[in-house]
Amino acid sequence: MDLIGQTIKHYEFRHLVASGGHGAIYEAMDTRLKRIVAIKTTLPEYANNPEFQQRFETESHLVTRLENPHIVPIYHYWQDEMGAFLVMRYIKG
Repeated sequence: MDLIGQTIKHYEFRHLVASGGHGAIYEAMDTRLKRIVAIKTTLPEYANNPEFQQRFETESHLVTRLENPHIVPIYHYWQDEMGAFLVMRYIKG
């Protein structure tokens, strides 16, 4: 699933950072807040699995409660028919 050039919600997908067997990570522009973010995407075949959906939501809620300089903060997440999306601070390198 190539999202480069697409806008989903208020995120413009600009560059592919990395990809693997379950999904990919993109550099994107948050057009509302005018900042670069990283978006971790999961392929639809995983995101549409009820067990995965529950685990994804639980993990997202847990990580958003953590405050540590070594943990990348989560800004937003959602799931839809295209997959699961986790929006995080973009850290270059």
